[in-house]
Amino acid sequence: MADPSVKCYFVVNPNAGTRREQEKISAGIVSACGGGGVDHQVYSTVRAGDGGDFMLRTVKAKFDECGGDAERMPEMRFYFAGGDGTVLESANAFMKLPEELRGGKVAVGIIPVGTGNDFLRNFGTEKDFLDISRQLKGSQTLVDLLEYDRTYTAGDGSEETVKSYCANMFNIGFDCQTVVKVNELRGRPYMTKKTAYSVGVALTLVKLPHTELKVTFDDGEVKEGRFLLSLAANGAYCGGGFYAASEASPDDGLIDVIIAKPMGRLKFVSMVGSYKKGKLLGTPKGDKLLYFRKCRSVIFTPKEETDLCVDGEIERFREIRVTALPEAFRFIVPEKD
Repeated sequence: MADPSVKCYFVVNPNAGTRREQEKISAGIVSACGGGGVDHQVYSTVRAGDGGDFMLRTVKAKFDECGGDAERMPEMRFYFAGGDGTVLESANAFMKLPEELRGGKVAVGIIPVGTGNDFLRNFGTEKDFLDISRQLKGSQTLVDLLEYDRTYTAGDGSEETVKSYCANMFNIGFDCQTVVKVNELRGRPYMTKKTAYSVGVALTLVKLPHTELKVTFDDGEVKEGRFLLSLAANGAYCGGGFYAASEASPDDGLIDVIIAKPMGRLKFVSMVGSYKKGKLLGTPKGDKLLYFRKCRSVIFTPKEETDLCVDGEIERFREIRVTALPEAFRFIVPEKD
């Protein structure tokens, strides 16, 4: 049984996933909460970013009701129905909460209806996270976030820098351009989540984009050149199940950086299967194609402003400065079978 003293909020984007997925989630909430007497509320978002704003204003209202005394606050769990972009939204909202509430009064869970759902793969399967009963009985775990300062060109031509947080991974180059293609394919008839990624990879392979990039590590080491792809990882998965950063762990306080050297299509095709399965790093073949290391902070500076994929969301950047924040995000992992 879930703890009846905990208030649970289900934040649902009515446009996310398929109609069947939405119906299954609604039925799961009714079954798990109604029968168990769980104090809960379902909130349907009305715009992009509304889910994070709902969590912030709901927690603030309860905090004010308790006279600003964190000790009097009940435990509040927010389950967001979405994908990696929803994890990104919830993590950034979470970091806006007062520190004393982030310490144990508020936790975030994810019900996967997104395209990739890669962050949760570090903790279990989509089936695990779709089980509302197991979600309610899940445990809280502290995971790292990646804090980043992104410099970009604003609409008026000025240079601006904003601070944000990434939960899973940054991708630059091939992986990022694949996501751009996947976003273009979403919603097309007969285009399933897995099919969209496969087609996106194929279309990106036609152009095989490379990026002129300078990568500066916290110890002063610099890697500079033309690269097929670069990533900075907190979690191990990207691209809808690619086990790309197979050495990464979201609770080790470190960033895993992988840089792929320039290569042609045949070479790429020969390595992509091993790359997807996480069997490339640390092998003789992998050592010839990839540069890999762990660090606590890293700076990416492209020759010219380009695309950046942050947990499946596309942004533009002239430079990003990334720093690992250990045990920053309180995440709910479903109860094991």
